[in-house]
Amino acid sequence: MSVELIDPGQFAEADRIPEVLERLKKTQAVAETQPLGLRDGLACFNYLYTIITRQVQRDYLDGKFTNGDFITRLDVAFANRYLRAVDGEAATSPAPWRCLLELRDDRRISPLAFAVAGVSAHVNFDLAFAVVETGAEMGRLGGADHDDYQHLNSIFFREMRRLRQHFEDSEERRFERSLGLTTLENLLGDIVVVVARYLAWHKAKRLWATRGDGTENAAIEQRTARSVGAFNRWLLKFDRTVRHTFTMLLGRGRRP
Repeated sequence: MSVELIDPGQFAEADRIPEVLERLKKTQAVAETQPLGLRDGLACFNYLYTIITRQVQRDYLDGKFTNGDFITRLDVAFANRYLRAVDGEAATSPAPWRCLLELRDDRRISPLAFAVAGVSAHVNFDLAFAVVETGAEMGRLGGADHDDYQHLNSIFFREMRRLRQHFEDSEERRFERSLGLTTLENLLGDIVVVVARYLAWHKAKRLWATRGDGTENAAIEQRTARSVGAFNRWLLKFDRTVRHTFTMLLGRGRRP
């Protein structure tokens, strides 16, 4: 697939979030032409990401951020990394995104697992570097910026929970209810988002302190890509083998 990338020299303006949304719309349309349609792995994450980006825009327009300039610049820098990763062949994509692109047409992987893998790639891999990029553009990385950064957690919580309701079919919902997993998965999902975003901010602060050392930061990015890529591949394969198997067995056991 191919999507038009944001011009990295132009994303600083606050009105560029609508431009991001337009590119996410194009990405969604292309992803849904793939064999699994709405359940295509990339379509699952892109759907969630589009909703989150729309909510960021609404909160910006409603004045809910202390410094809307920082958050809008970060939002576009963040999106630019994602769009660059999914533009072109999977083989050239960073490892955290490559596994999602390579396994996106596997019917045995749940839409929720695809979305979580995408969130992992974007938060655990992309976010810290996008924060540093934004800080460098603005010439600062301060406490008020962190407060706005934290505000995004509530958006992730709400939309990750709604995603389950949007994508799960009756068999998947029955599987969760029978094992009491819904509340547990919501709690774990919230914890993962908080911890991942906390770690990403602190990684950004370390990168900010050494931002003059391009070689060291490039090495950190490569190490992060390898570790997050390995985790994401494990996550998707675990979902394919364990969750899919139990869902199928449960479905057979309930048939008359």
